[in-house]
Amino acid sequence: MAVKDYHLKDGTKVPGVTTVIGAQLAWNKGALMYWAWSQGRDGKDFRETKDAAADLGTLVHSWIEAEMRGKPTPTIPPEHKEKAESAMLGFFEWQSAFKLESTGSEVRLVSEWHAFGGTIDYPCLLNGRRVILDLKTSKDVYPDHRIQLAAYGQLWEENSDHPADKITGYHLLRVGKEDGGFSHHYWPSLSNEWEAFLLLLKLHGLQKKIK
Repeated sequence: MAVKDYHLKDGTKVPGVTTVIGAQLAWNKGALMYWAWSQGRDGKDFRETKDAAADLGTLVHSWIEAEMRGKPTPTIPPEHKEKAESAMLGFFEWQSAFKLESTGSEVRLVSEWHAFGGTIDYPCLLNGRRVILDLKTSKDVYPDHRIQLAAYGQLWEENSDHPADKITGYHLLRVGKEDGGFSHHYWPSLSNEWEAFLLLLKLHGLQKKIK
């Protein structure tokens, strides 16, 4: 399904969060290059390893996503079933401990102040408090993940009509590509990451003018 563009109230088209970050930031490429090199050092084809790892990680990601959105559990192939179920045990324990409550899905928001848009996939409450939550399939947690969360937080704050619905923290659920392992990461504030996003947004605008 094609991604719809974001527009201000006056009809002006604005960039999305992932477009701004993806076009301007590549801080985790060094880690990816080292991983590919290490695969070759060990006599493995990094393309084959990447595909196999992505399969398990993607399956667990899809399962967690289905749970968060109240959808049916996806079909898990027999070769991945044991590891996927092990990863999901960790998620279910976390879900119970934090009293995860979904309040919608794929909420599209636009910042009139800063002229950008974004889609928050999992609006939710943890222990009754509003948070920004995202789900990633990756080997590690990278700076661009936190910058994305910070931008989503700004979008929510700017568009929220209820003082009691303010953001109380930022959470990332990471699913390991290779083992499907589940882990939870939390930040009470991402002010530096928000400043970084504003600079990336400015650079995005300048780049269009320079081209």
